[in-house]
Amino acid sequence: MVQFSQLAAIMLPVYIMIAIGFFWTRSNRTLDTDLIATLVNKIGLPCLIIAIFSRIEININETQKFVLASILVVLIGGVISAILVHLFKFFSSSYLPVMTFSLTGSLGLPLSLLSFGEKGLAYGLVFFTVTTIGTYRGGGATAAGNLSFDKLSREPVTWSIIVAVFLIWPGFSLPKWIIDTTWLLGAIAIPLQLLVTGSFLGRIESKFHYRTVIVSIVQLFVGFILGILVAELFHLSMTARAILILQATIPVIILNYIFSIIFKCESTDVAEMDYVSTIISALALPLILAWLINNG
Repeated sequence: MVQFSQLAAIMLPVYIMIAIGFFWTRSNRTLDTDLIATLVNKIGLPCLIIAIFSRIEININETQKFVLASILVVLIGGVISAILVHLFKFFSSSYLPVMTFSLTGSLGLPLSLLSFGEKGLAYGLVFFTVTTIGTYRGGGATAAGNLSFDKLSREPVTWSIIVAVFLIWPGFSLPKWIIDTTWLLGAIAIPLQLLVTGSFLGRIESKFHYRTVIVSIVQLFVGFILGILVAELFHLSMTARAILILQATIPVIILNYIFSIIFKCESTDVAEMDYVSTIISALALPLILAWLINNG
């Protein structure tokens, strides 16, 4: 049986960073979200992808099933999200990317590491890469209202993913100074996203519209069930199964809010969805983690 102290050690580091951003804003200090969005989008995430793939060794054959499982989770999740957007009459270019692509970076990676160690982080990184491709090629383009592949091809994260693919294969490596540099620069992505998460939680009005609450609860429940079913379908190992379920259940929060700022769409509406899903997941994630650890 998982201990409370074990759960606290996993969740508190994440919650503390969110709380710092929250109280920073509530104390009437400003946080430049446009600057942070640019830093995360152009520097932090691309360097983080390269750095982690350079530092972590993963088994190619074992990972192939997990990649396919991750893609299936994202695709089915996207279809379900599109249905929910249509049923609840949300504005699709704002809400569809938010409800399809989860916060695998700022929550998924640290929770994977703190819960299941380096092997868990490796699987979390694979899911993160799959959803990053979807987020930047699908989510960002949808938020922008177009599918400009020329624009997306100029995004640094696109090229960092290409480099990461080469880093998976044995015999290919980068010089140590590049690895160390990208690691230091990539380290800003997760804390900055968590700080901005706390900042907009402190800034936004406390709105709980019934349809947003219902959709957030349904999405969390569907993600949990979807993760279990897909994991069973691909006969994943215990650690891979736990990470897939965790990532499928991770809420929609700040990366999509950053997209709404970058692409100048309805960031207020997106923030409301982020706000509600954050509150709900704050209650649900410890329970989900406890279940995963006990069944891992």
